[in-house]
Amino acid sequence: MNLGTRNNRVLKPLEDMLKGAAGIVNLEGPAAEAEPGPGGKKIVLINAPETLSQLRDVGVRVAGIANNHSLDAGAEGPRQTAEALERAGMVASGGPVGPAVFSVGGLPMVVAAYDLSGGVPRNLEEGLHAARQRGNLLIASFHVAGPPSYLPHPELRSAVKIAIAAGAKIVVAHGTHAIGPVERRGNLVVAWGLGNLVFACDCTNEREGLLLEIVLRDGEIDYASVIPIEVGLKGEPARLSADANGVFDLLEGIGSVKLVRQGRKATF
Repeated sequence: MNLGTRNNRVLKPLEDMLKGAAGIVNLEGPAAEAEPGPGGKKIVLINAPETLSQLRDVGVRVAGIANNHSLDAGAEGPRQTAEALERAGMVASGGPVGPAVFSVGGLPMVVAAYDLSGGVPRNLEEGLHAARQRGNLLIASFHVAGPPSYLPHPELRSAVKIAIAAGAKIVVAHGTHAIGPVERRGNLVVAWGLGNLVFACDCTNEREGLLLEIVLRDGEIDYASVIPIEVGLKGEPARLSADANGVFDLLEGIGSVKLVRQGRKATF
């Protein structure tokens, strides 16, 4: 997601539904006051620091900052973003700050965010094993750059395999702006593409996004659900999808597990 430089309340229509959840997002682009315009880069993504409060207002606890736009405000951008998130009441994950550790209902959880736009990091296996030791439940978050695709890129398949072997129980992917299949493998959930949530940049037209809901019981995954949304593009607010069944049909058509439909969400 990218909030841009205008503090529009683009998440307001989703507030009631997200209330009470411990949210995790990928924040694409640093939190910075202005766009420095790195030479030669066609697209520069920035999140004005004052926009971050709306993430906290809808329950976001962790924001991943490992993506191909993390340095759009210069080399200090990731650390400045982590500091801005901390001031807004959240914690960053990925890049120079490493995994994020937080607690939900007394359960220590770890979010390890990685950028795959340059391929699978050489230290991925080591890093995930170390992250797993810091909490009871490991969430791996992967960012993939490239054209929109419903199907996972090869580097993502490799990274997910490593994450599962390292003990991750929830694995999510984002970055191509397109949604992807969802899987349940026993006490393990993989979402191969969540699409966008909101995106202020005039650089994507993908309007289908997914919210992934995970409910835990006694430290284990009780059930998982997907909730289709209409992405908030170019400063417009994100909303619940008007055609949830159409999205569920698409998800099953591209290889998801069977979805149990319950109105605007489906469990798996």
